[in-house]
Amino acid sequence: QAQRRRLLKAGAWAAAAVPALSAGWLAAGPASAQPTGEAVLHRQLNEATWPAEIVRLADDYLQRFPAGPAASQARSLRERAQQAAQAIARSDVKLYRSAFEPPHPTPAALRELRSAALGDRDAAWRIARASPHGDSGDDHRYVGWLQFAAMLGSDGASYELALHYRKRGQPALAARYEARAIELGFTPPPALDHVRK
Repeated sequence: QAQRRRLLKAGAWAAAAVPALSAGWLAAGPASAQPTGEAVLHRQLNEATWPAEIVRLADDYLQRFPAGPAASQARSLRERAQQAAQAIARSDVKLYRSAFEPPHPTPAALRELRSAALGDRDAAWRIARASPHGDSGDDHRYVGWLQFAAMLGSDGASYELALHYRKRGQPALAARYEARAIELGFTPPPALDHVRK
């Protein structure tokens, strides 16, 4: 009688446990059906266009997945974005995060922004030249991109800044950026000779 009661009790526990375990497995689902943290972070790292954000995401990836499939890429991206972030952090570079986040960017524009965020000086110069400037009077972003490109090592952007400041009647700044252009290997035409005297 006692043994029969023990068997009935064990059977009741098993009957209750099986549905509960099954429900837990169904809620969790197969592991392969859930997106992995590594894949999500890797995608974010490849889509970011702000240098400091790329550095942060690369650091996060390397901390969480030091032996992950994209660890080598994360280290390379971090190094390149760090250079760009340091250039933007300079007090003489007036370029802000909003410049890297246009409201309706095309795929081509996003590629250019991404390249610039990773320290591509030529991409930064191209973005500068495509920014509104001249007669509109609103050339702050244009100048900011030129300053950024110059700090990344673009001799052409440096010379273009020299021309810009000369037109604005700011000879000291014009001379400074002409000197920067020459330092980077640019040979200015005679038109700016008087600025250097």
